[in-house]
Amino acid sequence: MHSLQVSLAEDAYNGHLFTRNTPTDQPDGPKEILRNYGIDTQVWSTQIFQGITSGEDGGISRYGGKVDGFMKITPSKIGLFHGFHLDVQYEHYFGLDINKLDDALVPVNTAQAYLRAGGYHSALSITATQKISDEISVTAGKFNLMTLASVTPLIGGGGLNTFMNRAFALPSTGVSYTSENGGAGDRVVLSSPYSLGGVVDYKKGPLQLDLFFTDPRSAQSPRVIQRPFEEGVAIGGGIGYSTNLFSLKGTHMLRAAYSNASGINLSDISDSGRSITTIQGSEKKKGYWFSSYYFTQNLYQSLNDPEKGWGIFGLYTLSDGNPTPIKWSMLVGLSGYNLFEERSDDRWGIGFYHFGVSQQLITSLQNLDLQRRSEGGVEVFYNLAINKWSYLSADLQIIEPWISGKPIESIFAIRMQNRF
Repeated sequence: MHSLQVSLAEDAYNGHLFTRNTPTDQPDGPKEILRNYGIDTQVWSTQIFQGITSGEDGGISRYGGKVDGFMKITPSKIGLFHGFHLDVQYEHYFGLDINKLDDALVPVNTAQAYLRAGGYHSALSITATQKISDEISVTAGKFNLMTLASVTPLIGGGGLNTFMNRAFALPSTGVSYTSENGGAGDRVVLSSPYSLGGVVDYKKGPLQLDLFFTDPRSAQSPRVIQRPFEEGVAIGGGIGYSTNLFSLKGTHMLRAAYSNASGINLSDISDSGRSITTIQGSEKKKGYWFSSYYFTQNLYQSLNDPEKGWGIFGLYTLSDGNPTPIKWSMLVGLSGYNLFEERSDDRWGIGFYHFGVSQQLITSLQNLDLQRRSEGGVEVFYNLAINKWSYLSADLQIIEPWISGKPIESIFAIRMQNRF
């Protein structure tokens, strides 16, 4: 698993305003002084205008966004606690979004799915990392999994500047929790957007291993912080391998997880609203399991900067199907940087997803006269780098909703992000 840290510049651009990493990076400026003392900060402001352009709900649109503040503290810069660093992230929403106004299975706007009007307004995530050796590190705290997703190659992004649909922006990474508070913002819970726990990472050469121990509930709920692990624990791990096929980077990752938590038996649902996170049932089913295979393979990468490239990605998952509401899922697509050589900082992507909804869940909902099915969709985006700290992107999603009888929806969005 990747470290929670966000990619904050080690060396700021100190020249012209439009060639700096952020407009507040300047020679001998406050940020440079703080960096010398081991404190690195950045603020992102993301504005989103998104609307349903076709389908039963065509014509609905909303404007909103969120502000993210990042701080990384590295005491070794002043000679203390070698190998230790602290990552802090604060988020706050503004405006409105179209999540839950559409008919899709999961949020079509991941960035605004979990902090929104009528829900949680802000979130604070803090993790501490201690490097044990060159190969081993230990991290513990409250993780923001959207930020973790933003540093994975090709897929991920957390919905801020690459894919917006949760299928791509925050892929399934482990066990879910079927309860009203299991994953605010999702109609069907895939995995928690915030997680409380710890992870041990081992990396040597092309090999990567990780083991994690977490609370299976979403740490967005204050109760998880106040009473951790009261509903059970989740354990899991992954093994990954980096490849270099014809000098082009690739990754392969196998992952598995298990939780002893009890969830609602999807074969015995007594009531449900439009949101499946509000399902009710008197019978419980104990134990969740999850497995996945993930891969990326660059098809092109810059000779000057191998990190700037584009290629194919895929993610395939399989779970118990009860109490986990998604039995299987599949993502596949193309994405990355450098579609055009002269636009090396632009990002783009196109992907297809399909969620195989648990048959037990579908049958139970049919017994309540709620007709549901598996869902598939396509998303395409292009993110134009105006400069090092300002980005403008367009995004289009075409979705066949999981609500039977609903027409295909198309959803278009414009995003503007500025970093300070």
